[in-house]
Amino acid sequence: MYGYDIFHEDLMNGLINAVRGGVNAHAYIFEGDSGLNVENAARLFAAALTCVNAEIAPCGSCPSCVEAKADTNPDIIFSKPDRDRKTIGAKNMRALEADVSTKPFAARRKVYVFTDASIITEEAQNAFLKTLEEPPEYAAFIIVTENADLLLETIRSRCVIVHFPAVSENEVRKYISEKYPQESDRLDFLAKYCAGIPKRADDIISDESFETLRKSALDRLPMLLTRRGDDIFELQSYVEENKDDFARILGFWMSFLRDVLLLQTDAASGIINVDKRDALRRICAAYDPKKTVSMLDALATAQKMFARYVSPKAVTYWLAL
Repeated sequence: MYGYDIFHEDLMNGLINAVRGGVNAHAYIFEGDSGLNVENAARLFAAALTCVNAEIAPCGSCPSCVEAKADTNPDIIFSKPDRDRKTIGAKNMRALEADVSTKPFAARRKVYVFTDASIITEEAQNAFLKTLEEPPEYAAFIIVTENADLLLETIRSRCVIVHFPAVSENEVRKYISEKYPQESDRLDFLAKYCAGIPKRADDIISDESFETLRKSALDRLPMLLTRRGDDIFELQSYVEENKDDFARILGFWMSFLRDVLLLQTDAASGIINVDKRDALRRICAAYDPKKTVSMLDALATAQKMFARYVSPKAVTYWLAL
């Protein structure tokens, strides 16, 4: 779309048409998974806001649009932390406040893009409030985040929140087919596993260890369900060897058990791991749906435990028991 790789053309057309009609807010939150190219959508919108041909923005040919596409537009500023920092702090926001007072170099507007809200500290957000409340007429802000709740309510309430939802399975399938024609054998699995986030396929396909880890997790799933002492020790050993991938292992187990439950309840058309159907059917036959639901609940708790820094070994022991 206008030379930008995005997945939500209808959504962006609505925003761009509003700009063409002279209707736009001074601050936006673009919320959506990074695998949905939300940052690209922000770049496109910034180009539309700064285009000198308002009625057809982004025209793609004016100096502002050309520079926007090349990320060299002086009136589109990408807010980043200092080189020796990982976060955007209050010092950065005070510098931004001073910069906002300077009029655009050549464009109609001056647009500030925050490409990752998760690195903006609470102190920085509070420092940003004054600028957000009373910006110059020419200033606009776009904050990109996977979760708008990471931002203070005082920030959210002063912005238009634009949510970028997961796309259809067919759109994911189209993306994979066009970019990775060599993946036709596992296209069905990839299209379902990506769960409406097309660029997740990029990470999976480029990760040589993905299928090995996925298979090993499936092989050990029955051990998780037996409660035998030998199996518990085997699981702990396996997790210790793969502790850096423990979050993914938990995700695989959750995905497999979800499919098992669907098979047990005659809803096979909804399974994700379509290439592992035979192995899943064998597990399905060995346990009743109540056991599967119980373990799914336990896995959900295990993911929360791990997110709270409980060790993989301790989480696995708790799960097995």
